[in-house]
Amino acid sequence: MRFPRLELSRILTATAVFMSCAAPTLAGDVIGDITEPDVISSGRLARDVSAFYLGISAGHASGGSDEFGLRVDGGQVSGAGDVKPSGNFAGFRGGWRGTLPARGGRNYVYGLELGYDFGTLDDSTTNQIGGEQVSGRSAISDVLSIRLRNGLTNRSGSVLYFVTVGYVRGDITTSTSVTDVSGTSRFESEDRRGGFSASLGAEHQLNDNWSITGEIEYLQFESKTVELGPTFSTKSTPSYRGLRIGLNYTF
Repeated sequence: MRFPRLELSRILTATAVFMSCAAPTLAGDVIGDITEPDVISSGRLARDVSAFYLGISAGHASGGSDEFGLRVDGGQVSGAGDVKPSGNFAGFRGGWRGTLPARGGRNYVYGLELGYDFGTLDDSTTNQIGGEQVSGRSAISDVLSIRLRNGLTNRSGSVLYFVTVGYVRGDITTSTSVTDVSGTSRFESEDRRGGFSASLGAEHQLNDNWSITGEIEYLQFESKTVELGPTFSTKSTPSYRGLRIGLNYTF
């Protein structure tokens, strides 16, 4: 079937007019449905995956109860009282941490931290035992630590709430003095001892590099029977609780 030339011309003209009117609408619909994908900065991603930091910290510690009992020639233990090492300390630290996205717009932060604290925490006690004055002292110093750190940020990413658990090793000094009618005898022993630590804290980001931290922590060293001279011994189990503040620089 053939269209007359005039009719074919009218049909083509009408089709052209329809297409010219419909084209903006179709284009508008297509453009309206297109959304730009989120683009993650390569620099931000690299920073989140691997970040190293160095820091300084200082704080105050109060000791956990450690009863000082003196045993003479393997006999019965005589208690001299509790020693609770306390004092101020300061230290250096450094570590690495990474970041993973978590629910609710937060980030999960994980990492490893090495630290060294200097300063001496000590305490002593005195008691009368069988007509003799017995004194005991316990001191903790030069503590090295390795800790695992995990936490979650707030929604804005400016504050990190974290917990740590780790292994510590420090110098433990245990000493005693016994005074009777013949004079005073003093004995001392020093050893390097391991233990564990746990803490709970927060870190606030000041800018891209600097942040401040605050945490409460607990350290417990292993229990050990300490020989003090040829006839005396005591069981030493030092521990302390600390409040620490610090400043970190992230690379």
